[in-house]
Amino acid sequence: MKGSLIVISFFAAGIAVGYLGIAPADADYAAVAIWVLYLLVATVGFEFGYRDLTSTLREITAATLALPLFTIAGTLAAALVAWLVIGRWGPGDYLALGSGMGYYSLSSVLILDYRKAELGLDVAAQLGAIALLTNMAREMFALICAPLYRRFFGHYGPIAAAGVTSLDVALPVIARTCGNGSVPAAVIHGVVLEFSVPLLVYLFCL
Repeated sequence: MKGSLIVISFFAAGIAVGYLGIAPADADYAAVAIWVLYLLVATVGFEFGYRDLTSTLREITAATLALPLFTIAGTLAAALVAWLVIGRWGPGDYLALGSGMGYYSLSSVLILDYRKAELGLDVAAQLGAIALLTNMAREMFALICAPLYRRFFGHYGPIAAAGVTSLDVALPVIARTCGNGSVPAAVIHGVVLEFSVPLLVYLFCL
């Protein structure tokens, strides 16, 4: 829980700095963020490789390889529940939103591009914005609630909750919460989902 509070504190501090205009407005913060992310992932890789790599890889099981499939199935099932509760658009649109799997930058653009011809630019833009916000929220919950996911759902819980971000943004949190032995599963999970996102979004936008 302490780690989650630290994440929330830094997120709130970032909002405050941006709102108050303390930091220079013309700085390339996206470039800074991506290099910080690269450093975090490299640190996890160093810790992972520094240990007995062979024995760690042997811990990869059939359940580990099946985890991305269960993540996809669970996410799409939740999307259908959202459709049944809200029902504003068709089920395919909700499934396309869920298919982002935390990959907000790609899924939002794809949904906007694929749906604008049929639904019009305004509605497609709304769906794209929802895809952006919901998948960003998934990433934030994965970072903040990782200890809770670990406690109630086991060491696969934080990985599944992170979606695509188990490969990069959430990987340091997963390694800290679940141990370095979870890194291979998290990486495989993220890679499979990253390839599945454009395919699933396209399929449900047809």
